[in-house]
Amino acid sequence: MKAKERKTKLITFFTCFLLLIALLVPVHFSMADDHGKKVKHGDNHEGESGEGLLGGFRGRGHDEGNETTGQMVAWSLAAANLTVALSILIRGLKGFVPLAPETKNTLTKFNNTQKKYLMKFHYLLNPVILLVAIVHWTLSRCKSTAMPEWGLLIMGTIVILGIILKFKLCPSDLLRKVYKVHTQPIIFILMITMLLIGHLSMD
Repeated sequence: MKAKERKTKLITFFTCFLLLIALLVPVHFSMADDHGKKVKHGDNHEGESGEGLLGGFRGRGHDEGNETTGQMVAWSLAAANLTVALSILIRGLKGFVPLAPETKNTLTKFNNTQKKYLMKFHYLLNPVILLVAIVHWTLSRCKSTAMPEWGLLIMGTIVILGIILKFKLCPSDLLRKVYKVHTQPIIFILMITMLLIGHLSMD
């Protein structure tokens, strides 16, 4: 059973890694292509259209981001999900690193303690962060890529699923499926990846 769980964890890790590479490579070429067009045509993007694999993700035009709300979202998101990051890290250490039983017990106790005190902030802050993120999106203009919008959509989905879990807003059978989706690390990594790449690729 442990071998099967270890195999599942390895598959999850490599899936996340390949997903990140798959997103970074086309964005790299997209940014290089945009840079080449700017050298030839200056800042005028009128009449250009997105082509190729990123046609649905790329846009054109001058980008403006509201820095104040953006910084609020970034730091608050990190603080609110610190408990989740610590829990994933501890599970990874226990699953992949050969540790003594005493060390594993200590890590388990620490994980239970930190979740006891920090999960309340996770529940309270994430819905507020989503609202601030929506405000940030309305105050910003991003025509170079649609990835921030996709990241925001995924964030909203995760938060809504979390609210459903917290208040048990669906039958118990469906609640288990909601829990699996909400706690799926690939979805969280996809959200962070899209937000990071989207903001880095803005003009």
